[in-house]
Amino acid sequence: MVSYNDITKLTFFYENKQHNKILDYITNLCKSSNIIDILNFIKTERYQEETSNIKINYDNKELVVFQENFLVNIPEKTTSTVTLGDFEYEISYPDIIDHNISTVYCIKKVNYCGEEHYLTTQEDYNLIPARVFNELKEHIDPYIKSLTKILVYKVGHIESRFFIDRALIINIVYLAFVELYKNIIQEQLFLMKEYNFTYESFDRLSFHEIKHYLKAGIKNINERNNSET
Repeated sequence: MVSYNDITKLTFFYENKQHNKILDYITNLCKSSNIIDILNFIKTERYQEETSNIKINYDNKELVVFQENFLVNIPEKTTSTVTLGDFEYEISYPDIIDHNISTVYCIKKVNYCGEEHYLTTQEDYNLIPARVFNELKEHIDPYIKSLTKILVYKVGHIESRFFIDRALIINIVYLAFVELYKNIIQEQLFLMKEYNFTYESFDRLSFHEIKHYLKAGIKNINERNNSET
């Protein structure tokens, strides 16, 4: 679950341009650095209710993006194996590696004479000769082509396509989870003051749940004030 405190932290990181921390935080929440897992996680967590939506300013108009319009055409995660000489390469959709994403990260593992070597850092990938990558490119291309079929959002004729770029991943996190930090703090202080919420309460409740408490709390106070007057 993405808690209200998680939204608070992601918002703080975004407003302070701490993009590496955003990537670290979302992969930790997702418990995976694979791009397919991350996109599925973001879509599932953002749309917890039927009425959940994202509002986007587009050409001086407001687009309302519902679940069926957001992160469309995410492919299923698959893996293939390619043999080149004595080396066997495992290929799949790329991970985020050292805060970056690249087509070369589709190469996941190298098997040589029964020894498996997992590629998990940029240094690991620097050891792959350009010749090998070029030979594997035809096997990597279908994964990249499949990713380019993803639509970040599609509302009517307006659509935004996915491509391999770390800035786009950060923007997707922004669309799904970033609010205004000032507003978040005010909401937390309101619930703490009026209804004895603690900091830990915001760890146990989602953004959507807190919004319901806020709505009910404000309504209750307005009714109380009206009865007193």
